[in-house]
Amino acid sequence: MNIFHIADLHLGLRFKNHPEASEALVQARYDTLDKLVTLANDKNTEIFAITGDLFDRTSLKISDIQKAVQKINKFEGNVALVLPGNHDYITEDSQIWDRFKKEAGENVLVLDKQEPVDLSEYDLNAAVWPALCHAKHSAENTIGWVKNEDKDPGKVHIGIAHGSIEGVSPDFNQQYFPMTVRELNNSGVDIWLMGHTHITWPDKPGKKDIIFNPGTPEPDGFDCNHEGRAFLHTIGDDKTISTEILSTGTYRFRKMERDLNSASDIDKLLKEFGDDEYSHTMLKLAVSGRLEPELYEQWREKRHSIREAVLELKLDDTELRQKVTEEQIRKEFTEDSFPEKLLSSFSQSEEDELQMAYELIKEVQK
Repeated sequence: MNIFHIADLHLGLRFKNHPEASEALVQARYDTLDKLVTLANDKNTEIFAITGDLFDRTSLKISDIQKAVQKINKFEGNVALVLPGNHDYITEDSQIWDRFKKEAGENVLVLDKQEPVDLSEYDLNAAVWPALCHAKHSAENTIGWVKNEDKDPGKVHIGIAHGSIEGVSPDFNQQYFPMTVRELNNSGVDIWLMGHTHITWPDKPGKKDIIFNPGTPEPDGFDCNHEGRAFLHTIGDDKTISTEILSTGTYRFRKMERDLNSASDIDKLLKEFGDDEYSHTMLKLAVSGRLEPELYEQWREKRHSIREAVLELKLDDTELRQKVTEEQIRKEFTEDSFPEKLLSSFSQSEEDELQMAYELIKEVQK
């Protein structure tokens, strides 16, 4: 049995903090869903599992819900399983899921009840144990009932849950349906398909692992440093699991730091962004160092080329200083004035102290 496992696509995420790229990022999530379904079909998977937060919130335009369902309906395997997460949680009058179910095809199943689901009607010798979310926050998880239920040893038992995992997920206040590895391992299922944490865990799946969190398939922020991930699980007749990590995203969020202290440093940095590799990148770049006055001006004139090379640039070069030179001191301060005498008294080995004194003087003069 092959399971294509994704989570946390967050369709409808607005990306208000990325005004230059928001339109592209919003559309990319729908394009990625289309790509994921196609990839799952190409790999002949029986189950397409979405383990929570398909949508970013519980209210979306009907057309956006329809667009998502239409893509999932293209899955050609036995069944697509969709679990409500803490962002798209389900309630008794949940409009988003009511509309979703109206549009869903015969092989698309919303896991909207906390009870086992026998997949024999989808020609699979398996049962699903869903731990869904009924709210955005909860100090308690919803997996406790699974352990106490009888399980047919002849079936593959698939747990599907959304929430934080102790030691893996950042949940300091214990408000995202917190679970422990021990709880999950002792629940009696053969595999847990998890969602909520946007990083991939484990990042090197082993033969003994039964708990899997793929991370988001399309990166959504600077705390997500991977290229977008999905899992392809293969479960053997003896219930052994082998897992392949798939790269699935279009856009990247990258944080970089660079020091500039010479002309070659500037050339190297500009060359780094000279190809198409970064055209789909949101870049947060911090630049520091000291440059001769001419090179400092050169940097200020040429840095726009980086902005043109990436989808969006957040540049912080406030820590890049213009090196203080004797010529600059003579040019800016009257001969024999206190600032001129003070700054001229520093030796070449006291460059840091000279820089600090210069900046203090300029600050006082404002």
